[in-house]
Amino acid sequence: MQKHWICLPILALGLAACGPRDSCEVPVQPKMLTVTDMSREQKANALGVPPDRIPVETPVAESPASQAAYASYVAQHNRAVQTGYCVDNEAYKARNMKDEMSTVARAVMATCKEGAEADTLATVLKYRNCATGNK
Repeated sequence: MQKHWICLPILALGLAACGPRDSCEVPVQPKMLTVTDMSREQKANALGVPPDRIPVETPVAESPASQAAYASYVAQHNRAVQTGYCVDNEAYKARNMKDEMSTVARAVMATCKEGAEADTLATVLKYRNCATGNK
């Protein structure tokens, strides 16, 4: 009876090692940034000043120039986040395609209106490796 218990983990390990496993996780939809959610560092980046020049407490009325800078920063940040999510999502969907990676990367770039070919190719490679069971 004890000999069967010894063989069970070996059998389970052998079955787990058979063939590639798709262990990729679906990219998570990012949360969009709003002006009210901006951190002190993000506000400093938007204004182009060191973080210590931004008051810890948010002033009740900020200047219109600051508000415009914050809105521009938020729009640019959200655009970048959406593009990154699009690339991740499309690369995830294409993870099992048998086409050349450069072809898949160009298709992802066209879909997401992305221009960074090296970054897109790296993302495609990441999901393709994940789908074949490599880390």
